[in-house]
Amino acid sequence: MTVVALKDITRKESAIYYRRQFSAKASYQMSGHNSSGKIEFTIETTPLGKNNISINLIDDVDYPIIQVKRALKDYIGKLDTAGKLP
Repeated sequence: MTVVALKDITRKESAIYYRRQFSAKASYQMSGHNSSGKIEFTIETTPLGKNNISINLIDDVDYPIIQVKRALKDYIGKLDTAGKLP
C-alpha cells in the first residue's frame, strides 16, 4: 500500500489555533491497482510540540483500514514537515 498523491487539499477554518483541519482526495496504489477516495484529516499540535494526525476515511476502502490510515499518516506528516499543506 503506497500513497500516490493528495489532491484538492482544502483547509477548514477553526477557532482552535493548535488544530488544523483539512479535506482532500487521496490517490493510492494497493495490490497492483490504483484507487482514490475522499478523506478528512486533522493535525493537532500537543503542548510538547508533537503533531498528532487523525484521519477519517469518507469513502469505503477495499483494503485493511489500519494499513491505509498508517500510510496516509506517514504521507501527511511528510507533507506537513515540508510545508506543503495550505
